[in-house]
Amino acid sequence: MVAGALPHDGKPESIAYRVIIVAAVGPAITIPICLLRFYTKRSILRLVTIDDYLIIPATLLAFGFSILIFYQTTNGLGKHVWAVPADRFSRLMKIGVIAGPLFYNLSTLFTKVSLCAFYLRLSPSKSFTYAVYAVALVSILHNLIAALGIVINCNPIAKYWDYSITTGSCVNLNAFFLSVACINAATDLALLFLPIRIIWGLHLPMRRKISVAILLLTGSFVCVVSLIRVSMVVEGMNTTTMDATWGMVANFIWILIEMWLGIICACLPSLYSLLRKLFPLIHGRTRKPTLAAVRDPNSDRLEQMEHAESGYYSGQISQFSMRTVDQPVQPHMSPTVRPEPSDKSLISTVRVGEV
Repeated sequence: MVAGALPHDGKPESIAYRVIIVAAVGPAITIPICLLRFYTKRSILRLVTIDDYLIIPATLLAFGFSILIFYQTTNGLGKHVWAVPADRFSRLMKIGVIAGPLFYNLSTLFTKVSLCAFYLRLSPSKSFTYAVYAVALVSILHNLIAALGIVINCNPIAKYWDYSITTGSCVNLNAFFLSVACINAATDLALLFLPIRIIWGLHLPMRRKISVAILLLTGSFVCVVSLIRVSMVVEGMNTTTMDATWGMVANFIWILIEMWLGIICACLPSLYSLLRKLFPLIHGRTRKPTLAAVRDPNSDRLEQMEHAESGYYSGQISQFSMRTVDQPVQPHMSPTVRPEPSDKSLISTVRVGEV
């Protein structure tokens, strides 16, 4: 073990507190947001769909990764490698290479598939549906391979954490980690640009179109963090090689941010309905009430849905429209909810005038 100088108080220098803070703040913010998502879908929209259920394992696995990070700080994570006993360093590397990729990659997998399922419910065309399926398939295959990557990249496996093993071989691990980060960022970028196809076909005033764009694009905003993490992987290649336990901290911080922020972003579109219920004025003018008409998937009739508080409604029909029909109701007519003249419309927002 390499000898190193100690601080004046005799304790090894450590930056473990940095990753501990992120590992604690992530679930503290994200879990309440997930609970609010389910409250919104069950109590306001009254419809819990597959993308909601998929976010549950994503959150549980992310929570498991945070707990793993807490434990890894007891094995020397955040200290200089020369201040970490050999047995603890071996334990740090062994647990990190087996449990870490499983928790992180599987959590990311469920988050991305949840987002893809959300997009499928809003699909405006078959080509868009095929594109979403393609991104989902790439995400699933990539994250499954990454979750088991180290296990198959070293032969024997123990060579990764036991430096006394001189036989066998490992692939270029730096290249492996960089490729994983790049493919992950690429799928995040694909998820960012997919909603543009939905927004492009909406016939809405520019102000409302921007609102819809913000609503849908928040789901994949995490791609910004993914790109930052790619640069961190490149920057940390040399640092981590020379001082692994110290250099890993920055990478783990961005992994945690990426993982928890991904779950938050996937929940934000659902929370729009809750915000509209709590703050009705955020949607705009309220002089004329806006009612939503939804198509019953069983009877194919349009019915008024007073509880549909979102800019979209997720039912059994995937195609939708959010146009505003501004034709006033005649004084002698009773207030009614009229559908937009389109057999592809799932939502039609109409203005109901005073009688």
